[in-house]
Amino acid sequence: MNFYVIFPLLLAQVYSHGYLKEPISRTSLHLRPEFDAPPPYYWDNSAIWCGNVNQDLALSGCGRCGDVLGETHFQQGGEYDKGIIVANYTAGSIIEVTANFQAAHYGSFQVELCPQEEETDFCFQLLNIVDGSEQIRIDNRICVPHDNSQNVDVIAHVLLPAGVRCNRCTLRWTYRTSYPGWEGYDICFNPHPAQVFRNCADIGIY
Repeated sequence: MNFYVIFPLLLAQVYSHGYLKEPISRTSLHLRPEFDAPPPYYWDNSAIWCGNVNQDLALSGCGRCGDVLGETHFQQGGEYDKGIIVANYTAGSIIEVTANFQAAHYGSFQVELCPQEEETDFCFQLLNIVDGSEQIRIDNRICVPHDNSQNVDVIAHVLLPAGVRCNRCTLRWTYRTSYPGWEGYDICFNPHPAQVFRNCADIGIY
C-alpha cells in the first residue's frame, strides 16, 4: 500500500517536534520541578535536532546528544549537563521509555545505552525493544505512526543488559523522521537524508 504525504513548507518552521519524556532528557529537566534543575534551560527542549541538518543513515552530521556536530552543549560535561540522575533501574529489567511528540513526521526511533560512567562518542550500544504501543521493526526501532499530532506519547519497552551496572550512565533516544518524504515512501523508514532528533538522559542501573 502506498502512502502519499505532502509536507508544506510551513513545517520546516515548526519548532516543537519531539523529546525523550521518560526517562527525561537533560535538555527537558526544567519540565520536572522535582529535579530543581538550575539554569540554563534550553528554550525549546523538543527541537534538539542536530542543528536542523538532515542526516544520512549513519547520522554522520549529528552530535552525540543532538548538538550541531562539533558542539558539546548537550553531552556529558556540557552546559546542560546537571549531573542529575533522573531514573534508577535494575540490570536485566524491561523499562518503559516514553517519547513525546508535538509535530511528529512519521519515521521511527531507537534507544541506546552508554554503559559506563564516562560518556564518549563511541560507547553507545543499541538496546532491544521487546514490546511497544506501536509496530516494532526488526532493527530494534519503533515506528511513529503520527504526523503533526500534538502532545502524543509513544511508549517502547526496552530490555536493559543483565551485566551492566552503573551509578551514572547515559540512555540515548534517536528519532529519525520520514521528513522530507517522497511519493510511495515507507512512513517508518526513510533511507534518504532526513530530519533527526536526539536526546540523552542520565540514569543509574543496579
